[in-house]
Order: sequence, then structure tokens, then C-alpha cells
Amino acid sequence: METIKKVTLQIIADQLKVSKALISKALSNDPAVNEETRALIWKTSEELGYKIKSSKKKMISAGTGNLAVLMPRAYLDDPEYWGKIIKGIDRELVEYNYSMLLSSIDVSLRVNDGMPTSITENKVDGAIVLGQLPKEYTDQLKKRNIPFVLVDPSEQDPEVDLVLANNYQGAYQAAQLLLRLGHRKLAFLGDVETTWSFSERYRGFKAAIQSFNTNGKEEASFVTIEGMGVSGNGMYTKPEYVVKLKRSLMSDNPVTAVFCANDLIAIDSMVFFSDWEVEYPQQLSVVGFDDLTLADIKGLTTISVPKEEIGVKATQLILERLNTPDKLPELVMISTTLVQRGSTANVPSDLEISGKVVN
Repeated sequence: METIKKVTLQIIADQLKVSKALISKALSNDPAVNEETRALIWKTSEELGYKIKSSKKKMISAGTGNLAVLMPRAYLDDPEYWGKIIKGIDRELVEYNYSMLLSSIDVSLRVNDGMPTSITENKVDGAIVLGQLPKEYTDQLKKRNIPFVLVDPSEQDPEVDLVLANNYQGAYQAAQLLLRLGHRKLAFLGDVETTWSFSERYRGFKAAIQSFNTNGKEEASFVTIEGMGVSGNGMYTKPEYVVKLKRSLMSDNPVTAVFCANDLIAIDSMVFFSDWEVEYPQQLSVVGFDDLTLADIKGLTTISVPKEEIGVKATQLILERLNTPDKLPELVMISTTLVQRGSTANVPSDLEISGKVVN
């Protein structure tokens, strides 16, 4: 019986009369190897029957082999959300043998002072921009002809690839849950215009209530309580938020359910509820958005966002853009999931009369 000879890197190198080191670099998609040589080595390796361990790794036409990830510096304090997105980016870059150059930016600085050297010294082939980076920075990327993808930005740019969660869908699900539980006096908590994501969550929440009112015999209403949100400098709370929230919960006709624009708004607001002796879910149902670890700890019903998958998709889009610069920009929305926990319950019984909810 003939023994099958194992194909090694040295055999491939001898076949092509090059060094073993060059073969190794080419098969790992090292951008230092020119495309023609790399293609020849891959072709020869396959013909000889070499089992390429990095076969999953895609061949991307690259100049530096680096991608920049740019984000406001305040996001370093939120590893729970943005950290998982970055983890997804890193996970996908491994498959393409790319390196990630992560830069946090002080958004208070002018673009000439705040832009990292990875951009100004042309050390990257493209960029992934996370969150609410000022428009001056993305304008500068355009001027430098650096391809980039936006992830969960403050506003949409129709000229650029964009990835975010399906915020409308998730908020619609949240409102439907509260309506099924019998709540007819609801509130949206958060500054609607803070980000595009928040405005989409508001739009989905409002649409679900409008649909309920159109198709049902009962009518639901909601109020918007603004004064808490996010910015490039992190979360903020304005004094008027607390005043408006307390008034809506302590009136003769109180709100019985709140949908918060994100989990942090929900968790911070829960502190106020406890101070005011408003028990949840007995008196008030609470729903958040994002599904942070704290949401699980607090028993918060929320909308789960697949954060790592957002990072993976953003990476795929920027690499596709590098290979096909002229393709049309894409808007990708990743589906969300409702996670029901202990912060939601049926409308308080003392607000029900003969099976009808009193508003």
C-alpha cells in the first residue's frame, strides 16, 4: 500500500523555488506579499493538496492590512455595549488577517487636533466609526478618500455604509408587550433626538400604540418624558427630567408603564422609582433597550441587541467596500429580540373596572 506523502510548506517552497517564510506569509494573507505572488502560492498549494489552515481567511486587496476603529473617548466607560461591538469587529478581522487600530477621540477637540495618526499618516485602508463622532471627523475621512462604515450614528448618511440594530422593530415589540399586559397609559423616557437610534425607537413605540388604537375597541395614550439621553460625552440627565417623571407617576391619572430609550435610562430611573416608593412591576412596568448585563441583574425586561453581530457585519461591509469601491452604500439593520423579565406585569388591578382599563 502506497503511503500518501504529507505536503508541507517546504515542499511548496521547493516547487516554486522560493523561501518557506514567503510561503507562510502568503498563505496567511500577509499584505507584504504582492497579489500576483500570493495568488500563485495559493494556487500551487491547492494543486499539491496542501490543507490550508487559514482557508477561512478571505483574500482582500490591501495596502496596509490595518483598519481603524474610531469612537468618542466616553465610550471607553461603556465596555458592556461598545466593547461587545469591538469584540465582534476583532473576531471578524481575524478571518481576514487584518489588524485593528482602535482610537478613542476627545470630541471636544477640533478635528485637526483630535484625528488619530492612523488616519493623518495614512496607516489604514479603511475605518469603522462607532456612535456619535462629530460630523467634522467623518467629513475629514471623506476628504482623505478613506472608506468607512458608520455603526449606530447620531444621524444617517446616505453616501456611507451603515449598520445598526432594528430599533423600530424592537420598540414596536416593547409597546406590544405593554399593551398585551393591559397598560393604556404609557410613557417614552429619553431624548428622542439624541441619536437616530433613539428616534427610531420612539417611532416604533408610537406606531405600535397607533396601530392598537386603530384596530382595537380600547384606546391607549402615551407621554414623552425628555431630559435624559446619550451624547459623545456619555450619558446625561437634566434636572427637568426628574420633575417631569415624578409628575407623570404621582398624578391622579398615573402612567402605569414606561419604555426607556435604553437600559441605562431604565436603570437610572429605577433609583427614582424606589425613592418615590413607586414599586415595579406592582405599580409600574418598565422596559429597556440593549440588554446589558445590568439588565439581567436588575430583572429588567428589555430588547436584546446582538452587539457582536453588529461588529461582525460592520467589518464585512468595510472589507467589501475595499474590494468593491463603487458598490452602492448599504443600510443593514440587525434584528432584535424581546427578553421578558420581572420588571413587567399586568396593569395594576385597582385601575381595572369590569374588565376595562380606566385612563
